[in-house]
Amino acid sequence: MQKIYLLIICISASFSAAIAQTDTLSKADKALLDSMMQNDEFLKMLKEDTRSSVDISVGIGNGAFSSDNKAANATGITNQTIFTPSIIYHTKSGFSFGLTTYLTNDSAKNIELYQTGLSAAYDYYGKKVHAGISYTRFLSNKNKYNTKSLYQNDFYGYIKKATGIVQPGLSLGFSNGDYKEWNFASFVLKRPLNPRGDTTVIGKDSTTYKTSYFSASANIEHDFSFYTIFTKEDELDFVPSLILNFGNDKFSQLHTNKLFDRKGFSRFKKVNADEKFQIQSVAASVDFTYSVRKFFLQSNLYLDYYLPTTTSKRLSAIYIITAGITF
Repeated sequence: MQKIYLLIICISASFSAAIAQTDTLSKADKALLDSMMQNDEFLKMLKEDTRSSVDISVGIGNGAFSSDNKAANATGITNQTIFTPSIIYHTKSGFSFGLTTYLTNDSAKNIELYQTGLSAAYDYYGKKVHAGISYTRFLSNKNKYNTKSLYQNDFYGYIKKATGIVQPGLSLGFSNGDYKEWNFASFVLKRPLNPRGDTTVIGKDSTTYKTSYFSASANIEHDFSFYTIFTKEDELDFVPSLILNFGNDKFSQLHTNKLFDRKGFSRFKKVNADEKFQIQSVAASVDFTYSVRKFFLQSNLYLDYYLPTTTSKRLSAIYIITAGITF
């Protein structure tokens, strides 16, 4: 679009010069040019880089389950610190492809890689609406149950009003996954007719876990942009938003040990938990992005207050700070 504006200006100037080399732009042309140059959106378009680019960054935060869906991250927040080195390739057509690694301390306080995320996304920035969709595939050891990486698939989509004092938006998210673990467990077999009494059996128990989370969110926000703060080439974007989250969780646990096929144990063989779709939380989010030339610094603070009845802590705080460079 900026090319079209620049082409109009050049044609107007060339046409005026062709009529009379001593003439300058008309008053109407000058007024149009002055208005365009004083318009922040026009200047922003001129500053946009339409070529493809690569972002290399390192983040630190405590969100474990999704790169985009903050509501999903709030369902299982812990006090662990997670490092996220990342590389993302952005095409000028709006597609992007990324690789992110997730590292945190293990039980021995050593840094370990517990999952890797491969992502693909498309973002559309129109005059009236912004919209996008993304998919992330998490790779990890499925035979090792890990509360930090419950999901293998993460889908996320959003749409929001592009301009205005209040910019409403909607988003949808879906995550699912399954894991296995095994351990030695003891089982007491009741034998009331046996003179020796009950028998304790120790066996290897393999357990399969399946979990999924669906979310829908409505939000209002506003994008504040500031230019030439410290230098002629820097920019600061500040985006506060208020969010209402809807969602439901599904969880199942299946024991494969044959002892669970016995009468009296069968009711423990499979456990299902399915929450109905309901209002889950109200939240507030604050995004900061500061960029100067090729360098950028991003931060997000997300506060989520859980509404349904619970014995757990209602307020969750999720943060991430990312520093990177764009080529």
